Amino acid sequence: MKDAGTVKVKRAYRKTSETQKIIFDKAMALMSEKGFQGTTVREICSDANIPIGTFYNCYKSKVDILKSIYEAGDKYIHDAVEYEFKGKTALEKLHIFAYHYAQLNVRTGIEVMRVLFYPNNEWFAGTRPMQLSMQLIIDEGKASGEIRKELDTAEIVDYVFDIFRGVCYNWCIYDGSFDLAKRIESHISILCEALKA
Repeated sequence: MKDAGTVKVKRAYRKTSETQKIIFDKAMALMSEKGFQGTTVREICSDANIPIGTFYNCYKSKVDILKSIYEAGDKYIHDAVEYEFKGKTALEKLHIFAYHYAQLNVRTGIEVMRVLFYPNNEWFAGTRPMQLSMQLIIDEGKASGEIRKELDTAEIVDYVFDIFRGVCYNWCIYDGSFDLAKRIESHISILCEALKA
């Protein structure tokens, strides 16, 4: 019989929000330092002091960690703008959307944002709920005669997200030295003038 003092107690790891947060925080810290591609699951697990199996109980891959950021971002934007959009014109909605997009990135934090700007980030290339929401705003503006109809909706959505991502990228490069919401607002104001019917 083993001495009670020498028995190792195995810690039970489950897919809990606490375990996911530990993994997420360690992954973001490592990715901020080494980049997305330079960080391995093994390193994340070592820093989080968890078995590799626990990682895979919580996330399918390290890409899945980034997916969780985007899903949370889409939910934040949806929840933040849903109430504020009521009774607003399409161009007013563009400004509201831009403000909340900036707030989302500030909340996400500059270190995590830097991780997201890696070359093969599939979520920058894909169509997500955010882009679909923007498409609805543009189509609504065209239908009401507020936005020029000869402009292609998909191209306008691309312009908007080029602005958002470009300003956020510069915000990361310059260590958050400017007010992200103000910078995005000034760019969206210029775009809105160009879009007006």
